[in-house]
This record gives sequence, C-alpha cells and structure tokens, in this order.
Amino acid sequence: MKNSAFMGFEDLSKEQLWTLCMAEYNSANPIVKRLIDNFYAKIDGTVKSLTGCNTFFEVGCGAGESSRRIFKMLSPEKTIEVSDFDNRYVELLIDKKMPFKVSRESIYELQKADSSYDCVICLEVMEHLENVEKAVSELFRVATKTVIISVPDEPIWRLANMARLKYLKDFGNTPGHINHFNPRLLKRLTEKYVTDMRIFRSFPWLIMHATKK
Repeated sequence: MKNSAFMGFEDLSKEQLWTLCMAEYNSANPIVKRLIDNFYAKIDGTVKSLTGCNTFFEVGCGAGESSRRIFKMLSPEKTIEVSDFDNRYVELLIDKKMPFKVSRESIYELQKADSSYDCVICLEVMEHLENVEKAVSELFRVATKTVIISVPDEPIWRLANMARLKYLKDFGNTPGHINHFNPRLLKRLTEKYVTDMRIFRSFPWLIMHATKK
C-alpha cells in the first residue's frame, strides 16, 4: 500500500516512484485487491460515521490513491486537503490536477494553525517515522475533532509476509518499517490526546478513530 517514505528509492524519478507506489493497488492478485478494498470500506464507514466534520486533511498522502478514495467518500459540501514531504509526490499530484489542494509539508512541522481541520487522517505512515511521538502531537495539534490513523498490525503483518515468502531474511519485516504497532502500543501512543478511541482491525492493518480532547 501507500508508502510516503520509500527508503532506498531516493534516486527514482517521480514517474518511477509513482509506478512503485501504485503496484499493489494495480495488482491482479484477487486476495490483495480484496484486502485493500476491505481496508477502504472500513475507512469509508469511519469517515461517514463522523458528525460535524466538514474539513479534512490527509498527512503523508504519498501517490494520492488514498486521497482520491477519501475525496469520493465525502459529500460535496465537505473538503479535503493533502500533503506529503516527498516533493516528487506533490509534483505528480499537481500535474495530475487532483481535485484537492496538495502541499509539501513535514509531518513533524505542519504549516497549519492549531485546530485547522475537523478531521486529520494519516494512513500507513507511522511505521516509517523516526520520531513517532512528534508526528502524533502534530496530527492532534491541527485537528479540531477527530484523528484517523492506520498502521500495520504486528506481528500479523510480518507473519503474513512470511507466509507469502516475502522478506524472509528480515523475518517478514517490510523494508522501511522501523516501528511496529499492536493495539496496546497504538493506544499508549495517542491516549493522552483523546477523550474517546476506537481501534479495530482490517487484516493486516489496524485503524484508530480517536476523538480529540
């Protein structure tokens, strides 16, 4: 799925990076397609369950496939903006004339005022970050009401990789994943910012829906 920090692929052109990022989305494997569709069905259900959320911001949008899907989930009066640190993604999304504003920003220093968006979304980014605590604090800082985060569900993620004979020398760990989450760790990371939290599974991912204090 989307990866906004392809470690080891810094020399790729924006077109090559796009192709790499979109490979699983475009997979002909029916199992992969089903897992991704199930994941976004749960994101869709979460987004549509929100009340009073009209402005959305996706951080770490990567190639923008998640952004396009979320955009389609929203009713016409609602808006979404997206950002990524990798300028190649930003240039691509602008070139492709996406129907939402795209900006280049670091998740550690978002160029937004406090409580700028009703809902902030960050999908498949936390596992790549060196300073997860700082990133989480920024997500909640710019959110008014809700934060949605997804991460690989460990150790299920690595076991699933090993079952398909992927990354065996690294015990199933996907290249670039430097953090590993289970529900307990995800809760500990975010609980000081929230009044209410739901963490649920969409194999092999975890999705957290949190209401900001």
